[in-house]
Amino acid sequence: MFEKATNGNLVQGFLFDMGDVLYDATAWRRWLLQLLSRMGLHAQYRTLFRVWDDEFLNDVHRGRREYSEAFQAFLLSIGLSRAQIDEVQAASQARKRDLEAHVRPLPGVRSTIERLAARRVSLAVLSDSEQTGEELQAQLARLGLGGRFSAVVSSIDLEYTKPSPICYRAALHAMKLSVEQVAFVGHDGAELAGARAIGLRTVAINYDRGAKADHYLTRFDELLDLVDRRIPCADALITAA
Repeated sequence: MFEKATNGNLVQGFLFDMGDVLYDATAWRRWLLQLLSRMGLHAQYRTLFRVWDDEFLNDVHRGRREYSEAFQAFLLSIGLSRAQIDEVQAASQARKRDLEAHVRPLPGVRSTIERLAARRVSLAVLSDSEQTGEELQAQLARLGLGGRFSAVVSSIDLEYTKPSPICYRAALHAMKLSVEQVAFVGHDGAELAGARAIGLRTVAINYDRGAKADHYLTRFDELLDLVDRRIPCADALITAA
């Protein structure tokens, strides 16, 4: 038989996506779009990077392709010549290094994370990334968020990307909390849906148009209002034992 996920538990932990939740991950993408436009390729942001994400980057994040090879294949697929690809790759590497060296948390992130940690709320990160969990820990430290997260889980270590349920369950296992105790904080509609599908409560910030969640934030510090408060559980159906 089927029944709805148990309702009414208080939030005891937050599981965060990383890019575009804790920091702005669009800077390099906006730069690349401008560069390609100057080279004569005109495309919409969402259309261009949906191809990059779904057809190329997803395999990188699962450890199935090297980043440089996948990026080269992507540029070839959108019509660039070999000479143009060499130019874009060289410029891109330099730009990514510069951006990563100067990345900062989004407004309200650092102070909110500190206040949540002080209240002993369990915090963890689940990121689709070509970096390992250990490397992501180092990146969080550069953001001024080191030591605040009980677990940092990367897709490349799992060999799966969100919205696979394996990702969310691995993070819950690392947090040592049940699905009813944790809210997933994300921006991507498919990833929020994946969290809802296994019974996680969901909180959307900087979210995609049409993304569905149990709660929507306009400011990061609004997370503080959700602690010790009942957020409706996901509507997804789960199999009862």
